[in-house]
Amino acid sequence: MKNSIGKFMTVKLSYILQSNTGQEAALRMDQDNASVLIVLDSSETPVGVVTQRDLVRSSCIENVSCNSIHVQDIMSTPIVTVDPYSPVEVAADIMKQNNVRHLLVVDSDKPNKPLGIISSRDFALYIENELEEK
Repeated sequence: MKNSIGKFMTVKLSYILQSNTGQEAALRMDQDNASVLIVLDSSETPVGVVTQRDLVRSSCIENVSCNSIHVQDIMSTPIVTVDPYSPVEVAADIMKQNNVRHLLVVDSDKPNKPLGIISSRDFALYIENELEEK
């Protein structure tokens, strides 16, 4: 399946607990060179995502210290997911319909164990690769 999401998803995932602070999220993003973190509850079940954009909006725009913000208060939830075998066009439609910039890629048999994540950057890389092949 050449045009399936599983072929170009980002497989290096970064996680954070929903009880962590915004500063801890920013540090994790910096350490992992990630722009999005998968948010886990205390039982390590994915419950949301937090992005650099969420951090900027919650701290810089609202003029609030990152230490006083908790990830659970700024994360996007519920998580929007896609199957790794879904065509690129289906994933793009899901993102558009849900007005999200990230899709968590999960196996339908194990929805609590993410396989990867798709971002708008991944779509740009996919399009670039498609153009190079032509």
